[in-house]
Amino acid sequence: MSIRLGIENVAWRVGGRAVLSGVSLEVGEGEVVAVMGRNGAGKSTLLDIVAGLRQSTGGVVRFNDRPAADWSPRERARLIAHLPQAVRPDLPFLACELVLMGRYPHTDRWFESDEDRAAVERAMRRTDCWGLRDRLVQTLSGGERQRVLLAACFAQSPQLLLLDEPSSHLDIDQQLHCFSLLREERERGVACLAVTHDLNLALTYATRIIVLAEGGVALDVPVEEASQRTDWLHLFSPRLTLSTTASGRSWVAYE
Repeated sequence: MSIRLGIENVAWRVGGRAVLSGVSLEVGEGEVVAVMGRNGAGKSTLLDIVAGLRQSTGGVVRFNDRPAADWSPRERARLIAHLPQAVRPDLPFLACELVLMGRYPHTDRWFESDEDRAAVERAMRRTDCWGLRDRLVQTLSGGERQRVLLAACFAQSPQLLLLDEPSSHLDIDQQLHCFSLLREERERGVACLAVTHDLNLALTYATRIIVLAEGGVALDVPVEEASQRTDWLHLFSPRLTLSTTASGRSWVAYE
């Protein structure tokens, strides 16, 4: 199944404050969209609304032109994998059991198949955590746990990935590996919304950059355009400049 995500005038208020107001955007298959913005801009809230974990106070989310509310939980779980910003570290499961939970939308009741077990191994090998399969999640480091959670998302075989800071806790090499995997998913036609604060990872691996500010979409451009202009950097900090590396790649430098 192909995927087309439509977000139309989505709003969310809390305590009388509008965190999001009138957010509209579309994401199609094969896009890696970096969702960016300062702390409190509503990035995690937006992903939670798309995932169905929060009820918006206005607007509508559609998958393939069909309102999200019309999709059953099982249908949505087969379509979307969501990695939240924070997950309890004391989960009483083995790493392989946690990844297997990503297969539940595809299982026949309570019985996993050889295909499910193969999907788990494949996903854990992709995220370099197969060697952790018999470890309790609560014994893992932050980076190890993040790789296991990413594996659970990949094992789910979704058409839409919602990843809230997927490279958090990861060392530099694993950060690059994580975003390289998103590029691989893109080549399979999967759509991805990834919240990140790393401007250079976004410029290197994303296809689009969306910046949230003051409750709305302050910027929505292809990454090629973002690489050629500097007017959007002030949305993050006045201490940023855009330079070019020796290889010709655009690079955000800090003053």
